[in-house]
Amino acid sequence: MNTRSTTLTFVAVAFLGLVAVACDKSLQPTQPAPVLTQVQANEMAQGLTNDMDLLSSSLTFEPTAAPFGAEIAGAELATPALSSACPTVSPMPPANRDHDRVPDSVRVDFTGCTFTGPTVAVALSGTIDIVDPTPTDSDRAIEWKFGDFTRSVTRVATGATFSVKQNGIRTVIASPDALSHSEQNFETDFTYPDGSTATHLRNWHSTFTADAPGSIQPDQRLPSGTWSIAGASSFTTGDRSYELMVSTNPDLHYDASCTVRPKFDNGTLHVQVTRMNGAETQQTTVTIAFTACGQYTVTRS
Repeated sequence: MNTRSTTLTFVAVAFLGLVAVACDKSLQPTQPAPVLTQVQANEMAQGLTNDMDLLSSSLTFEPTAAPFGAEIAGAELATPALSSACPTVSPMPPANRDHDRVPDSVRVDFTGCTFTGPTVAVALSGTIDIVDPTPTDSDRAIEWKFGDFTRSVTRVATGATFSVKQNGIRTVIASPDALSHSEQNFETDFTYPDGSTATHLRNWHSTFTADAPGSIQPDQRLPSGTWSIAGASSFTTGDRSYELMVSTNPDLHYDASCTVRPKFDNGTLHVQVTRMNGAETQQTTVTIAFTACGQYTVTRS
């Protein structure tokens, strides 16, 4: 047999095989991009967890009470040091027609407020209006109106800063045993240490039930208990926007003795994530499981 002819035949067959492989690959459908990557899921979880953790600050009725500044700072401040004459409260004294624990309307201005702790430094700005939605009915209803309320937390060890700005109204109905929170079009803007940003716009309803009945008291920090959270929201970061449905199962357990945040030591938040990719609707579920004070895991499914 002619060696040259055999070689040419082999080369031709090999070439046709490569062409066939290339054609087969071109016919294979490309795998769709995930709804969000693990890094994006972690970023979303950080934002949602921060918003959940700050629910605990909407309890104190008297803005001049000692726990108010430390709790609203929302950081690891076991023995906080508050900058002098901060925050400012006006008018003082406020009107209180029904003589309950909630003033008719009072503005708390955090301009120039700073806290220091062993691991973080916290700078606050903006305002919170504390309003009695039923000013002629003695009860324990309260509205918190956030106006560009900004909380910037800087890690002492690294210098990294994470900032949160809040705008919206949170309505709280309180009893010694439980709290009912309602938020409508409540917006939180996040700025991460690398300069990237995200926005969380939510309509949530949440209920806190104290572990010990009767332990929720005005002008005191929130006791330990469970948070049940449900609602819809949107989360936008960069050029991506997601629609979210959130629910807790099991409910989150808030541990008042935690010295790090978030102050949840148990419970799981389930987040159904929907994203429009052109004409295609993509969905996934992000699960945020709390395992100990300040610790949680984030998974996608």
